[in-house]
Amino acid sequence: MARRILIVDDDRVQGAIISGVCSKLGLRSSFASSYQAAADLITAERFDCITIDLSLGDRDGIELLRLIAEINPAPRIIVISGCEERILNATIRMAHGAGLFDAISLPKPIDLSQLRAALSLATPEEPGDRRVPRPASDQVTAADLAHAMELGEIYPAFQPKIDLKSGKVIACEALARWDSPTFGSVGPDVFIPVAETSDLIKPLTLALLREAMQTAQTLLRSDPGFVIAVNLSATLLSDAELPEEIEHLLADAGVPSRALMIEVTESNAMADVNRAMDILLRLRIKGIGLSMDDFGIGYSSLSALARMPFTELKIDRSFVKECRSDPDMWKVVASSVAIAHQYQMKVVAEGIETVDTWQALAELGCDVGQGYVFSKALPRDAFVAWYQEWNERPHSIAPGESHRRSA
Repeated sequence: MARRILIVDDDRVQGAIISGVCSKLGLRSSFASSYQAAADLITAERFDCITIDLSLGDRDGIELLRLIAEINPAPRIIVISGCEERILNATIRMAHGAGLFDAISLPKPIDLSQLRAALSLATPEEPGDRRVPRPASDQVTAADLAHAMELGEIYPAFQPKIDLKSGKVIACEALARWDSPTFGSVGPDVFIPVAETSDLIKPLTLALLREAMQTAQTLLRSDPGFVIAVNLSATLLSDAELPEEIEHLLADAGVPSRALMIEVTESNAMADVNRAMDILLRLRIKGIGLSMDDFGIGYSSLSALARMPFTELKIDRSFVKECRSDPDMWKVVASSVAIAHQYQMKVVAEGIETVDTWQALAELGCDVGQGYVFSKALPRDAFVAWYQEWNERPHSIAPGESHRRSA
């Protein structure tokens, strides 16, 4: 069956040009000259690809993108517009944020070769969309979470952190995972807020720290400089007993304090900045590293960076993922690397998905990388096996190398 394309444009000449290209490619096209006409077609029919002009008379293409984001499975989106490049880039970022991951932009006047290439990739999605239903936070109660903790259903999975120049695994991040017989796989974005609004966030954090340090014992035998990072909720940065409790936990595990990196996201949860500074300083005095997580997404990130004793800066994945294709994102990444180095901090880029991005960040001077190009987060035994196998192979990136490495 021929693939179906919806062309949304208030310029009928432009629509005819796109329709002509579709015909030559064997695609069935429909045309809508307004937001309402497009909305009626989208509601009634299934399209593999939708081309959208951002200017649609009294309505605009952004409104239409919001409507398309509700479709499951989502079609490929090709935004075609004469707007300036930064508007086009921002539109695609918004589309990705709304769940329209297969969205690209083309400038006007249309380059027909680019249009043909974009339409040729408009293949139908296989059954089983990438957006899998997940339990919402209001479905998971504090009682459910407490019961899961008692049964050991929540555990740390470990994602490697790689020295970008040598390719060596030098650290990892312990990420909380919950496999529930009732809810299935529950993401931390669901159960961590439940823990934070109950009395469970501290016992959950300490339990994950304890298990992470047990893993550290194994990894430190191979590399005495290895570091494991654990996330600390900002809601715990008013707990005056926490630094000593973490210190005792490290002593019980026989793990040196330098082997632990605490990752903190600067947020409004830091209700008392002075108390947060107190906790962070005491952790640093004990030799524990501090990483500023998700750098760049908070309005006061620079202020927190200047005031608090961080030793590492993690550039948020939303900037890293698009940095090779989006000049604005690249500027954010490059500036973040420069700022961190001025503070004598290591820089970690999270969300690296291609070898091209790995190479570019290494050449930029970014120190450490984390992402699917290396490995997803793995349960303890699987991570240890992966770690040993990875470090037995050479992984440094030579200038000009651009192939994708399997991980």
